[in-house]
Amino acid sequence: MTAWAFTTVAVAACTAGVTGTGPTTPTLGTAVVTAPATPAPAGRCEVNPESAPIPSAETLEPVPPIGRITVALTGLPTATIIPGAAPAEVEVELCNNSAVDYPRVGVVVVLARCSCATSPNGVPAGTIERFDPATDTWIALEHPGITTGMDYLALFTNVQALPKGANRSLKYRVALDKSMTAGKGSVQAVAVTPEPLVQLGRTELPFTVVTGSPSAAPAPTPPTSGS
Repeated sequence: MTAWAFTTVAVAACTAGVTGTGPTTPTLGTAVVTAPATPAPAGRCEVNPESAPIPSAETLEPVPPIGRITVALTGLPTATIIPGAAPAEVEVELCNNSAVDYPRVGVVVVLARCSCATSPNGVPAGTIERFDPATDTWIALEHPGITTGMDYLALFTNVQALPKGANRSLKYRVALDKSMTAGKGSVQAVAVTPEPLVQLGRTELPFTVVTGSPSAAPAPTPPTSGS
């Protein structure tokens, strides 16, 4: 994939779940799920004074800089995950500070490759759920793990309009399977347009996988009585 840079914000992430190495050949555009818009607090996304038509790019590739938006991931303050622990909530925030009004933007959230993985391809086993405010429920993503190519970008959900100056906050829960080992990984979030399927912005939230429970502090030595 062509190297490029997006404006990103990351603050720590994740925890605990089920196997999920992901597919190798998903069908493009079949994972569209329309979600109601959930605006983030006002005043956090500036309106670009320029205006431009929707830019073109090769399928699965990033759009030119004029059309890129800011994608941020925030979550677990300690940036650690314990395999098998309860899912940890993370939040994806989209800020359209580009010069383009987008009628449809979807979001892909996956577990990126991790040195904690036991599979040869480095994809960790785990779960990711997205929060659906319309039903007040958590919905499991079918393929929480990144794929060996770029076809995982077809697994977008939470499709909604994102005009200039708009920002949206989306909630997810992330967990690693208890079979994972100690290591380092990340959660990746990518904003895309469904048709054509191109990237608008991306970020990663790194974490350290810690196995076992923290060592208990040694009990204080009782005072000795005088003879």
